Amino acid sequence: MCRVCKIGEKAREARLRYFGHVKRREDDEPVKKAMLMPVTGRRSVGRQRVRWRDVLKRNMNELGCREEDAMDRSRWKRIARAADPAIQWE
Repeated sequence: MCRVCKIGEKAREARLRYFGHVKRREDDEPVKKAMLMPVTGRRSVGRQRVRWRDVLKRNMNELGCREEDAMDRSRWKRIARAADPAIQWE
């Protein structure tokens, strides 16, 4: 075996790492304002497109963490680093 983790786990790790980075920024930063900005209007009929925020919430539910956990950098680092390259998979 190659002793590498699944690509989905690495994507989740990067997504959570970026979210923690943005969450810890100052409130007046443009990237944080854009992330927290409410989107108004109606969504289209039928199956909805998967949004980044929806995937992020699903990932946090899988790991049992909350948005407030991102404010503690060392704790968030342990939570986000779920994809350990030393774990083997088949």
